[in-house]
Amino acid sequence: MKKRLPVSLLLALFISLLAYAFQSNNQTGNNDSVTLDRMVDVGGYRLYVNCAGKNILGSPTVVMDAGGLDSSVSWNKVQPGIAKLTQVCIYDRAGLGRSERRPNESYPSQEIVRDLHSLIVNAHMVAPFILVGHSFGGMNVRLYASQFPSEVVGMVLVDSVHEDEMDRWMAMMPAEIKKQLPASDEALRKRLAVSEAQVRAANWHSDIPLIVLTHGIRSPDDYGISSMAATGEQLRLEMQEALARLSSRSKHILAEKSGHYIQRDQPELVIDAIRQVVEATRIQSRKSF
Repeated sequence: MKKRLPVSLLLALFISLLAYAFQSNNQTGNNDSVTLDRMVDVGGYRLYVNCAGKNILGSPTVVMDAGGLDSSVSWNKVQPGIAKLTQVCIYDRAGLGRSERRPNESYPSQEIVRDLHSLIVNAHMVAPFILVGHSFGGMNVRLYASQFPSEVVGMVLVDSVHEDEMDRWMAMMPAEIKKQLPASDEALRKRLAVSEAQVRAANWHSDIPLIVLTHGIRSPDDYGISSMAATGEQLRLEMQEALARLSSRSKHILAEKSGHYIQRDQPELVIDAIRQVVEATRIQSRKSF
């Protein structure tokens, strides 16, 4: 039997790191200042949202989008720290966590953005927003910012997917290895490609404060193909640097003690990154960035 070869680090993260999300489903963030914890209708189905912290006049609201098939519990180590600074909202995309499942199985970034905007409006979240996206969520928040630029004043990308990384990885892959890829990986890649095309077409660039956090610990299984590990790592870092160039006011920080889940391995680093962006965007006490 041939050994299963994952298409790339991206797919491996989407389909093999779910254990953390499901394992965390019974955990809750400890914070006494929860102001919203309910299901909100977004047009025929409901999404779960939890907001903690106080909405301070002149301070942005932080909205966080999880990665891959993760639920909002992936932010449990981060949300309480941000709630001490400003209001912070986490939510479950349709079909994940506590949210209801959409009738259509296909759920690309454009539809996620539409749902998120409806959630923000119907839950009466207060703009402006700092958007935080992990992995696949990083594509979603950039697409959101491209469509609602007046609402978004800052962003933090936590080991975000780059829309060009998959295509570049596949172009580098030898033909004999491509032939061994299972049909399930190909189907997932095609679904991801729809979102990638949407984000690519939006071509978001900005001058808002942006911090890109990149994981620093490389696992031997990250790329599935040992002969391509060095090439894959170089490509990954190039793509992360490209994300940092999306804003003229950006910082690129390497999370040296973290794997892909920086918010789990080094939550204090994610909290500090969000804090920097919050302070840079507050109306009354704006700091240089």
